[in-house]
Amino acid sequence: MSTEEQILKGAEELFFRYGIKGITMDDVAKHLSMSKRTIYEKFPHKEAIVEILLKEHLNKHESNCKKYRDASSNAIEEIFMMLAPLKELFETMNPRLLFEMKKFHPKAWQEFVDFKRNALLESMVANMKRGIKEGLYRDDIDVHILAALRIEEVELAWNPDVFPPAEFNLAKVQICLLEHFLFGITNIKGHQIAEKFKKNLNVVI
Repeated sequence: MSTEEQILKGAEELFFRYGIKGITMDDVAKHLSMSKRTIYEKFPHKEAIVEILLKEHLNKHESNCKKYRDASSNAIEEIFMMLAPLKELFETMNPRLLFEMKKFHPKAWQEFVDFKRNALLESMVANMKRGIKEGLYRDDIDVHILAALRIEEVELAWNPDVFPPAEFNLAKVQICLLEHFLFGITNIKGHQIAEKFKKNLNVVI
């Protein structure tokens, strides 16, 4: 592992555990038992680390979406295949992380917004069209309106004003919202298949 990779990994561990705002370059250096000078030689400021880590996560998510689309037998299985790694991510990530990125790291946040409005929206629309074609989703739904709703639900779960971290588990909120959405767009046949995957994958908290 290169020095850059070590720094990114160490910073990610701290961000996931404590959020972004309270972590300094000094904290990253201490966490890695590395000199602060070495950190600054590779990354001029914390913003650079945040941006690179975000891009890595977005690229990984986009790659996973394509992988699960190709590997899944139907649109519902595609949704559940994506849910398993996301559940793990939500369980390990500090609930304040996305909120702090929005408030204190505008460039990284805009990257996330652009990804959400393009790649994520496109992926959701494609899944819904696939589900309709396979006879698993209702054929009277507006895929563009509901795809946009689903994308916004993901961000809503991170909103501390709506779901205070002290009262709500982020992973559980995300899964509950997804289940509510999925069972709203599926028909009777789709309901039965979704229930089967839900039990087999044991993804619900």
